[in-house]
Amino acid sequence: MGATRPAREVARRRSLRALLAGLVLLAQVALGAASPAAACGCGGFVDPLGDGHDANVLEETAVLSLRDGMETIVMGLSLDAERVGSTLLMPTPTVPEVTAGSSGTLREMAAATAPRERIEYDIWGSLGFGAGGGLGGAGSGPPGKATVHSQEQIGNYEVAVLGGDADGVRTWLEENGYALAEDLSTLIDPYAEDGWTFTAIRYAEDAVLSGDVEPLRFDFATDELVYPMRFSQAAETAQRVHLYVLAEDPVGVERGTNAALRIDRPWIGSPTGLGWHWSDETLREMAGETAEPGTSSEEHPYYWTVTELEISGAPDSFTEDLVFAEEPYTATVIPTYTTTRTVTLAHIPVGWYLVFAGVITIAAIVVSVLSLRSAARARRRAAA
Repeated sequence: MGATRPAREVARRRSLRALLAGLVLLAQVALGAASPAAACGCGGFVDPLGDGHDANVLEETAVLSLRDGMETIVMGLSLDAERVGSTLLMPTPTVPEVTAGSSGTLREMAAATAPRERIEYDIWGSLGFGAGGGLGGAGSGPPGKATVHSQEQIGNYEVAVLGGDADGVRTWLEENGYALAEDLSTLIDPYAEDGWTFTAIRYAEDAVLSGDVEPLRFDFATDELVYPMRFSQAAETAQRVHLYVLAEDPVGVERGTNAALRIDRPWIGSPTGLGWHWSDETLREMAGETAEPGTSSEEHPYYWTVTELEISGAPDSFTEDLVFAEEPYTATVIPTYTTTRTVTLAHIPVGWYLVFAGVITIAAIVVSVLSLRSAARARRRAAA
């Protein structure tokens, strides 16, 4: 009996060491399991004040489409409200119809192309280890004299559509209070030689100025989807333009790009194919939808793709206008953001139930093994 007590004491100590080793092993396993946090379920601005400063254009955003030989541009600009003399000179290949646009068009386009949510399911919660989450000319007037196609007030703007040779356009602008900087004035010549038209836009005297002005819509005949950019060469700072092109297929820049320009396409895809329904009438029209929101006409049975383009570069990079062409085999690009959702039971992340269950299971196994060993030793001693 004297030898039995030390043997039992040794057995108990061995049991405790084995239990501690099992718990340490379990903690290491739990830490390793916690490491994978989740299971995945332009125009050009001129200054009639003549003070040698450029208008402060905060950002230029536009939505474009080309359907049946008619291009539509809905162009919005965030201007410095303090620059009451800011004036836009917008060249187009043919005489445009200029009408008031709605900022809702640009806002809905931005919402429709916003990143989509991607959900990850997390079983550890905040207590876990690593959990988280085209181009027909408009014709020219008599040499040295501008042709005024239209002149009217549209909302907060005074809008004049001019044709003719470069000298005639420059003379008209100067006589009507539009003092062009020399660098910009010389850029009128190549457009005029190509027979383009110029739309001069400035705030009306009774305009209510704000940081977010309503856009203007331009509709004009063309064989190519084009966005004028050569006036940007007269700028003094880097230029950035943000465009959304609606077309049957993705589009890329066919002409007007060079190694000095940065062109990103953060969105390429059909919002309607992802369940979006255009509510803005202009966007429904540009996307070929002529009936109720979310439906298409027989002529345009498929929802059109939106290609978002962010184009930036130094002023001297914009040596040509941007001309776009469809690229049918371009891959879809839909940006996403991740939302992590913790799976809980009684407000406790289920991962910790697994840890507790594992601890109990290992402890039970260790105790069972030690009990069996003790019983075996006892039988051997009894047999001896």
